[in-house]
Amino acid sequence: MCGRVEFSNSAVVAERLGVKDSDVAREGDNNAFPYKGTFLFGLVDKAPDVLRHLHWPLIPSWCTTYPEYQTSNARSEDMHNKASFKHLLGQRHCVIAVDGFYEWKGKGKDKVPYHFSMADGSMMMYAGLWDYNTKLEAPVLSCTIITREPNEIIGEIHDRMPVILTLEQVKIWLDRELPYSERAKVLQPIENSALIRRVVGKSVNGAGNKSGDWFDAKDEDGTCLF
Repeated sequence: MCGRVEFSNSAVVAERLGVKDSDVAREGDNNAFPYKGTFLFGLVDKAPDVLRHLHWPLIPSWCTTYPEYQTSNARSEDMHNKASFKHLLGQRHCVIAVDGFYEWKGKGKDKVPYHFSMADGSMMMYAGLWDYNTKLEAPVLSCTIITREPNEIIGEIHDRMPVILTLEQVKIWLDRELPYSERAKVLQPIENSALIRRVVGKSVNGAGNKSGDWFDAKDEDGTCLF
């Protein structure tokens, strides 16, 4: 599951992607989780030349209140059977740009937090789906992150991973001229060598902690490069 991410402010993300920001610059977050008021930044297939601010988790277009069920992640294996996601396949694709994400190994007090990022220093581009809700007090553009079974470097820590796209795969996922069957071929695990994994301090466990001091903690088992 992809439930805790790190990303820069929207102005920085827009500049790195080479697009214009669609809204007033919004702050980034080094320890974000899906919740009412959380926004991620990315591109939507309807107009991929502009950075969008997307509420996370997804708010399906028919909802009159924020959903109480889980919509932050869409499982690639069964999202075509889920009412919140199936109508978006082939119709409303997006990519979400982050600097990295966190996962935990173990349980309880002994669980160890890990941070994953791109080995080449680029932004991590997630495959996602978007929707647009006009039934709440104000219209909301929102997203979900697609997950799948993990590759080796993530699988040693957790049994799910976000679908991370290469730049070439981003173009395919956002190409509305292609049939969904072709676009869906990119929903594969990224190469292990594309990622860096490192242990971080346990202060990241507190979702409200934004200090970033966990990056200063000593690696308990060393930095792992794959």
